[in-house]
Amino acid sequence: MKCRNMISLFIVFVLLLGGLDIRAGAASASDRLDFREGDYLVNILKDGDGKERTFTFTPGNPITAANTELRLFINSREIQPTEYTVDYENYTITMRKAPDMGAEISMKYLIRPTFEWEEGVSGVASIGNALANGDGATRVFNVTTRYIINSSKSVSLFIDGSKVPSSEFTFNHENHSVTISDKRRAPSAKSKMYFYFPKTSVGGIQPSQGKPAPKEPVAAPSPAVKPEFQVPGGESYPGTITLNPDHTFTVNMKAAASGPAYTTYVMIKSANGKLVKRIRVNSNYPSTYSLSKLGLQPGGYYFYLKTVNQSGGSAASIPQFVPISNGSPTIQVYIEGKLQAYEQAPVNWNGSVLVPLRAIFESLGAAVEWNSSTQTVTATKEGKTIVLTIGSNIAYVNGSPVTLNAAAQLINGNTMVPVRFVSEALGGLVEWNEAAQSVIVFQNKPVISTSAESEQTSAGEEVQESSEPSPSSPILQEISKGITEPSDIVFVIDVTGSMGEVIDYVKETVKSFVDSVPSGSNFAIVAYRDINYVDLYNPDFEFYDFTNNKDLLKDQLGHLVASGGEDLDESGLEAIDMAIQKLSGSKNSKRIIFITDAPVHDKGTSQGLAGFFLEEIISELKTNQVTLDAIAPQSGLAYEQIIQLVQTNQGTLYDINDAALMQLH
Repeated sequence: MKCRNMISLFIVFVLLLGGLDIRAGAASASDRLDFREGDYLVNILKDGDGKERTFTFTPGNPITAANTELRLFINSREIQPTEYTVDYENYTITMRKAPDMGAEISMKYLIRPTFEWEEGVSGVASIGNALANGDGATRVFNVTTRYIINSSKSVSLFIDGSKVPSSEFTFNHENHSVTISDKRRAPSAKSKMYFYFPKTSVGGIQPSQGKPAPKEPVAAPSPAVKPEFQVPGGESYPGTITLNPDHTFTVNMKAAASGPAYTTYVMIKSANGKLVKRIRVNSNYPSTYSLSKLGLQPGGYYFYLKTVNQSGGSAASIPQFVPISNGSPTIQVYIEGKLQAYEQAPVNWNGSVLVPLRAIFESLGAAVEWNSSTQTVTATKEGKTIVLTIGSNIAYVNGSPVTLNAAAQLINGNTMVPVRFVSEALGGLVEWNEAAQSVIVFQNKPVISTSAESEQTSAGEEVQESSEPSPSSPILQEISKGITEPSDIVFVIDVTGSMGEVIDYVKETVKSFVDSVPSGSNFAIVAYRDINYVDLYNPDFEFYDFTNNKDLLKDQLGHLVASGGEDLDESGLEAIDMAIQKLSGSKNSKRIIFITDAPVHDKGTSQGLAGFFLEEIISELKTNQVTLDAIAPQSGLAYEQIIQLVQTNQGTLYDINDAALMQLH
């Protein structure tokens, strides 16, 4: 059975149990709303049968050709408007060509003010409502809803995708009004405003409000109620990174970040805030890693820990500055996170680090004057004056004498001054990093974002700076050795939230893999998440058709984003079935490379959550003579399931822990 039908059956099953009841009495299917995907609402039509061209749809909102924009999709691919017509009066779509048997058909329509939908918000099943557009001055907006709302609690407001703090708006459930407080600028004319109230606050349907569509609805997916993400962030984050004198760092996690659906990474950003490394860590016990094996160029970086779950929940520690020297024999100086370059290298003078005077003063924003006759330097900044004399261990700050640990010196013709005294006198904070032999100066510690948006890279851009794959990650090369004739190969890749690093590995090594297999081979991609949960921005499945162009393949991989999912198991069997169907017409040898860190939903053990029995997929692999290699866990339920798939046609199972861009232990 197709995945969309499985979603529908599961939702209907839950509805019958009353789990998603939205009224005081029993909720009927006709009360159901569509779900949101970006700025569109999605409505699922029945599957194709190879004959029917006209399909009835029942949107959760009254739509017309004038009030929205409708788009049609078959198997997640958009159909050109010239290929179908829409009858808005009778809510039917007629296509020029009948969709294939089992084709999954859906439509999207653009969200307009007053439209409503179902969505899980912070683990709570909620009703979303699009408010009217702002004008830069209006602060009170009406919530036009079909429902009777009994409470003003646990509501949420999003403006242009950002959640508005609860202190900046109020909701009056009696008159259905949202008021933006004076703490916040009034929404502009282009702002999109989405308001949410929990289903538990719904007391019924207003008498004047009914089902907007004239036909019986086709059951549509509804966001599952997801548990709250429990890991705190910031100073309360349950984990630490400790720098050690031997050029290593140790990660120590507490049990709060060790949930079965949680994954923890060390995130490394450059001084300008760009993500350059993401390293998966084991949160069950302390782990020590080598700084020298990171492959980073000398410079300043920000390290922090981040725990994510598969539905997008995340928490991060406070980023800490880490200098990387790679064994440089000279002392390094970092100001505001940037490595300084001096004509005369810093020197250690009786335990104090001396640096060229003009360079240090100017980098700290001070104006410098040099008096050669008195051998005196005077620096001024924001009402503060510092005077140093060559050879004297007495300096003056606004006329007050200060005793120095080391006097200013002439070294190789350069006037050198103590960096600690100068920096602290000008309001900076100074640290000495023994392992990196580095002085670290901050006048204003920067705010390093730990948001998912700040960690994104452009399509095709690598997360790490080095361009060559590590020789210690040979999995794809090992797989290529077993491919001795032209083959059609489908990468079936789990792209839920915990898979970021492994996806990076595949992106980084796929070109050399393509070069290693026999010529005449073709490559395709099936990316999957979990059909049981609605990801607002990413589909359950993504398919990229066969190509023999390795640059195109790598570009396609570059578009994959690790996000979504919720429970530990994912929809891997559905994805393998899709890959087998795509391989059914192949004349070359058939192969699947299955990449996941999680078990699969099996109809035998996950009734209502899966479309296939494990035995069904094993049979399909045998019948279609498809060899499946896997990069997956070597233990637990995932291993017990996937080893059976691998052994069907003499494939090989590789440990996913080896699918990393480098080994750091």
